Amino acid sequence: MYRARRNQTAEVWVIGVPVRTSHPEEQRPVHHRPTLICVIAGLVTVVLAGCGGGSGTAAGQQQKGPAAASVPAQVLPSAPDPGSIRVPTGAPAASATAEPLPTGPTLELSPLDLWRRTAAVMADQKSASLTLDFRDEQGRAVHAESSVAGNGDCVGHVSAGGGQAQVIHVGMTPYLKGDAAFLTWAGERNGDADLLVTFSGRWLKGAPAQLGAYDIEEMCSLSTAVGNVTADFDGLKQERGPLTVAGRQVVSLTQTGDTSSVTLYVAASGPAVVVKAVRKGGTDVTTTFANLGRAVHAKAPAGTL
Repeated sequence: MYRARRNQTAEVWVIGVPVRTSHPEEQRPVHHRPTLICVIAGLVTVVLAGCGGGSGTAAGQQQKGPAAASVPAQVLPSAPDPGSIRVPTGAPAASATAEPLPTGPTLELSPLDLWRRTAAVMADQKSASLTLDFRDEQGRAVHAESSVAGNGDCVGHVSAGGGQAQVIHVGMTPYLKGDAAFLTWAGERNGDADLLVTFSGRWLKGAPAQLGAYDIEEMCSLSTAVGNVTADFDGLKQERGPLTVAGRQVVSLTQTGDTSSVTLYVAASGPAVVVKAVRKGGTDVTTTFANLGRAVHAKAPAGTL
């Protein structure tokens, strides 16, 4: 959601004494987002299959007959239930760096060493509860909440355009059910609101449910959520603290480029986990992390299209 360029000073202590400077090449993290085109293609195929009464293929999955409206057997609560217990089966995430990590209390680390430790600790997380807050191209608020595991399992909900959508991922298979207002908001971004709104209140599966089309894919991708806030683009790093965020003592760690910045609020004691992250530049996004390591249970809903 942002691009950044490094400043020439690579590291600065909290007391403001420069440690070293360097002039590496610019690095620009680019986060590619799929468009809504794949969504509409999947929906049109489903509609054609239903009209023809025969079989068809949409998003790599075979349709065996006309889609019929049905009431889903599963309704998610207004917020993810982190108390659902099942051990995620995903493989452990790879460490963010092969170099030896710095040791010592968080508050005694240099900004660069704290960033390295935080990136490695977050890359090793197997699950988390996330919130995302940002504004779309028209300045309308978008809020997403989810519980997501590293193996892809995810349950959550999204508020956007005055509407709501429920989201489930079982492994790599996505499901989405939005109301008319949410699907109108989604369709307006690509001029296809009239088509999408016909599926309001019904569970969509596969391509039509891909969250990348709505710029909210990281709510159900732990690696994307972590990578977006811990990527090192060689910007100026500064820290201050301790501070208090969400009732926890944290260290504020900011990385600043020419056109963007990321501020991490890292636990001041214990593992260097991110409690909150604020990205500015391009689209401003605030992300929170909680319930790290807690199991996530996701079950496919009944009556999908």
